[in-house]
Amino acid sequence: MPLKISDPVRLLVCLLILTPALAGAQSYRVGAAHATINPEPGTYLAGYGRDRAATGQWDDLYVKAVYVADGDTALAIVTLDSIGLTRPDILLIQEAAARAVPGLPASHVVVTSTHTHAAPDVVGLWGKYLWSSGRDAVYMRTLTNSTMQAIAAAHAAARSAQVRLASARTPLPWVQNLSEPELLDQTLSVLQFVDAHGDSIATLTNYACHPTVLGPANTHSSADYLSAFYSTLAGAMPGEHLFLQGAIGGWVQPLQGDRSIQRAAEVGESLGQASLQLLARVQPAPFTPLAFRSAEFDVPLENWAFRLLMWLGVLDRPTFDGAMRTSAAVFTIGSARFATHPGETSPHYALETRRLLDAEHTFVMGLAQDAMGYILKPEYFADQAAYPHGEYLISVSAGEAAGPRLMQTLSELLPR
Repeated sequence: MPLKISDPVRLLVCLLILTPALAGAQSYRVGAAHATINPEPGTYLAGYGRDRAATGQWDDLYVKAVYVADGDTALAIVTLDSIGLTRPDILLIQEAAARAVPGLPASHVVVTSTHTHAAPDVVGLWGKYLWSSGRDAVYMRTLTNSTMQAIAAAHAAARSAQVRLASARTPLPWVQNLSEPELLDQTLSVLQFVDAHGDSIATLTNYACHPTVLGPANTHSSADYLSAFYSTLAGAMPGEHLFLQGAIGGWVQPLQGDRSIQRAAEVGESLGQASLQLLARVQPAPFTPLAFRSAEFDVPLENWAFRLLMWLGVLDRPTFDGAMRTSAAVFTIGSARFATHPGETSPHYALETRRLLDAEHTFVMGLAQDAMGYILKPEYFADQAAYPHGEYLISVSAGEAAGPRLMQTLSELLPR
């Protein structure tokens, strides 16, 4: 005799069967992974003077990757403990990742750097002599392969996930702008991906300050204060923890004074604790399809020193009709809106970008998709003496047009 099931029970059984499918349709697939990218002794370190070779290691340097997909669209966010990868190397990484991960467009791979000054010279500027590059070809191949493998591993680990968000103005007493003391972007934003059990898959933390507690006398590789930031978050929750550097140009630094590794650890723990306090207040974000737009743009290369270094082969990047070609992207995950800046931008442009993004939770990613130097307000070029360190900052900037061209591109990318 066939078993008879009452209508209410039948309805309950149907709901139990359909609920996972419905939940899957309203969630992302997210995975995260990391790899170490430590240099060998003797590798030139970046960020201060030339001919500063690594003699040891304070802590690990990492590449960390998060893969996010909604069924139709996929993207990857990658951050490296590095002075800043430039566009030619990022294009290689994007193309390798697109070959390794089905359905991941090369342009949807967002690569950013933390800007630690205790990592290898990946640009070429800090070799033994002015006319010789400090890049190590073996290290660059290892870094590119490790980054591609981290993206592929994040894709392989992807599982159903939801988004949680929080952001707040968070002044930290050890952060200062050496050129314009009153101009800082003090927004701390966190995004957390959690799986079906509520366990953390990955966190993204966005804040702005040079990782330069360790000074020019240091010859050990290090993520600087971010090492303690990583360990602080890892001690509180599982998953990968990515730091997305913000707008640090013009000239956002830790307070100068104690340049020890112990001081770097104190600063990193301070940032980590601030992030954990914010993570304790995250709220679920509604599922929305991923949205991603990017565009290339050209910046006239007015800096004669950059031109000379390109001619010498120290800076290895092409120009296009006398301009540096770079790119910017805007994208949305849940109710969070992201924008990339291809260098070290003045906080002025971070605040303008947040206004353009026009959302409760915004992420401004500096040194993303390129590291083309300082992106300063035009006023610096009109009267560099009016700004402390203005002469130096201009000397490592492509030129006056970089900021306005960036903001024009972002404005065109955003929906009206």
